[in-house]
Amino acid sequence: MRKMKNYLVVLGLVFLIAVGFSFMVGAEYVKIEDRGYANPEALISAEELAEIIDRDDVVVVDNRGKIGYAAGHIPGAIKIEKSEMKASGGMRLSKENFEKLFSEKGIKNGDTIVVYDDHGDLYSAWLWWSAKIYGHEDVRMLDGGIDRWNALNYETKMFPDSLAESNYKAEALDESLLAHKEDVLAAIEEDNIIIQDTRAEAEHNGEKLLSGAGRKGRIPSSIWLEWDESLNEDHTFMTAEELQDLYTARGIIDDKEIITYCQSAVRSSHALFTLTQLLGYDDVENYDGSWVEWSNDESLPVK
Repeated sequence: MRKMKNYLVVLGLVFLIAVGFSFMVGAEYVKIEDRGYANPEALISAEELAEIIDRDDVVVVDNRGKIGYAAGHIPGAIKIEKSEMKASGGMRLSKENFEKLFSEKGIKNGDTIVVYDDHGDLYSAWLWWSAKIYGHEDVRMLDGGIDRWNALNYETKMFPDSLAESNYKAEALDESLLAHKEDVLAAIEEDNIIIQDTRAEAEHNGEKLLSGAGRKGRIPSSIWLEWDESLNEDHTFMTAEELQDLYTARGIIDDKEIITYCQSAVRSSHALFTLTQLLGYDDVENYDGSWVEWSNDESLPVK
């Protein structure tokens, strides 16, 4: 009887693992080129990455922490943690420090950068935005991140490869992708500018205060649409039609300027990626200082 119970337990576990594997692989996975995106080349699938990973001009960046990287990363991937991509106070790196970081990591100006994480491309989006504001041309996010790569049984490695430094040169800061607190303050009373709050609902409603913020609440007139609502359950991105329905329902439309913000511009960079690359919105800016800067400035209004 006990053997029968143990057999049933094992059988149940095998079934659950099989179901989980099928879910992660996604029998109904829609190819990126079939989703109707404005710039489908901004995303790359695990299958596509596997085909180009050995090219000399392809650099894969693991944007997780040390533990995740050591437990198993995509072969050849270099590790860049979120903390390395931020200056003191959580703001973007200066041009000089950005050049220094990319040079130390061996990234060259003409490289195709593929960045991934294990959190719905959240931290990947911050690196993507940081690279874009300094003019790097070809940066792509791995759709579904490391989870989908693993679900397809692609190879991973535990030990890092040696890095040869480069001489990376960034372009001048692209202000078209960046908003400052003065821009946000002016936008509050502007009907043709939308401020999108990409934080959790509890933060938006003033029920939750994260470390570093000075006050609870939100920027007046901001519309709440959390960053991860653009994702499927397996952390791949929704189709363009689904995304457009989502944003239109909240009143975030493409004939207006949009400023995204969150706690420290990470979640809001994900929203900017969604709006500009997947939906093709023309005028979207990420508020770099975000809620940390805004809430700690007592001269600025909070709702």
